[in-house]
Amino acid sequence: MSSNIYLKKTCIECGNQFIARTTVTLCCSGRCRKRIWKRKQREKKIKKAIEVEEKTIPQHIKNSDLKGREIFSILQASKFIGVSKSTIYRLFDDGKLKKVKIRSRIFITRNNIEKAFKI
Repeated sequence: MSSNIYLKKTCIECGNQFIARTTVTLCCSGRCRKRIWKRKQREKKIKKAIEVEEKTIPQHIKNSDLKGREIFSILQASKFIGVSKSTIYRLFDDGKLKKVKIRSRIFITRNNIEKAFKI
């Protein structure tokens, strides 16, 4: 069943004018339609990644029983931030996180964590 409708429209992707056979057609070709679809998928993926990122760091801090502490051990800091112990050591080596060493033990201050992660 074909339509007898002929509408002049402008493609939302490339801006070219074309003749549409339906009232809901938005683009001039399959190529433009695929570009629009791909852009929408990319935007959804980025939006989802941003939402996940926003939820991750605050949840670790909210759910943590370490809120009131000013000095953390390596294990406590890793739980507080939500990363592994090896990541903490890597941050030390990269110079992104400063450590306080008392005798043989290593500690991290809350201030250093907040500076490193901009909490």
